[in-house]
Amino acid sequence: MARVEEYIILVVAAISRGDWPLQLPIHGSDKMMTWRAANQRRKCLLLFHLLAKSHALLRTNTTSTKRDIYYEDVSLWGNQPMLDSTVTQMTRLLNIPRRCLNISATSKGLVAGSLNFLDGDGKLVDCQSPAGILIPNDVEKLSQFRSKAFHILLVEKDSTFQKLIDDKIESFIGECILITGKGYPDVNTRRFLRRLWDELQLPALALVDADPHGISILAVYRFGSQNLEDIEHLSTPQLRFIGLQPSDIEPLHIPGEAKLPLTQRDRSLIDSLVQRPSFTENQLLHEQLVVLRRLNCKVEIQGLTKIHPQFLARSYLPAKIQSKSWI
Repeated sequence: MARVEEYIILVVAAISRGDWPLQLPIHGSDKMMTWRAANQRRKCLLLFHLLAKSHALLRTNTTSTKRDIYYEDVSLWGNQPMLDSTVTQMTRLLNIPRRCLNISATSKGLVAGSLNFLDGDGKLVDCQSPAGILIPNDVEKLSQFRSKAFHILLVEKDSTFQKLIDDKIESFIGECILITGKGYPDVNTRRFLRRLWDELQLPALALVDADPHGISILAVYRFGSQNLEDIEHLSTPQLRFIGLQPSDIEPLHIPGEAKLPLTQRDRSLIDSLVQRPSFTENQLLHEQLVVLRRLNCKVEIQGLTKIHPQFLARSYLPAKIQSKSWI
């Protein structure tokens, strides 16, 4: 809270003096954050408003979601992305994770399988649900994680998540915990995965499409987002890539109708990914991108149903896990 108060004082002093352009030091750094353009004056005021909101939350030991803050004054923010960008700007300025400001995101991720825990109110949550349960908003307040699982299986898409539940994946690979962020993951899903690893120390395996976007999503979970400063507590470096690996496309003889040609956008994303240190320093991951480029095609996880409707649960995942064929 002291850091928030420090920056509230800095902003008030700058506004009182009529400083413009406005410059504020990034905490713990010799860098400055600068607002120059006339249309950025409103953004400065929004930042001050959010600092004050965070201070009130910290002072009263309460938490609010970004969605709640937005709907408290829709006319002030105008749209949700404006609030989101202001939150990101504030975390960078203060150099602390958003969770330390008592501002949370509304979860969209789901979890299912052999797992139970206590939520922030001390209520027991059992994740053995036929459709999965929504990951709680306040991941930090969860406690007493218990599981008989052998693996954590992170699934890119909700449709694959639901199919694995319907196909009773635990009958083929043993008890497991399934998680999905429904595509590009929200912060809560990423933090929940990291907490599961910290608490249970179970092998964490990622199941994503054999395409540049699937591999990019894997990278967000494993290495952190390119857009956030608070990478360490959100990333799970122990996460391994079990499939669908591009190098599996040819050996599995996946039917042609399941293969889609790479678009120019796909190729551009590959070019971007291969230059990131997380890929240049990991030869095996780098090679998967090279294979994608060479094949000039991509395959979604659902494409495995062209081999057999239950090929993923009955054959692919059991074989991968038994041989430990992950990256």
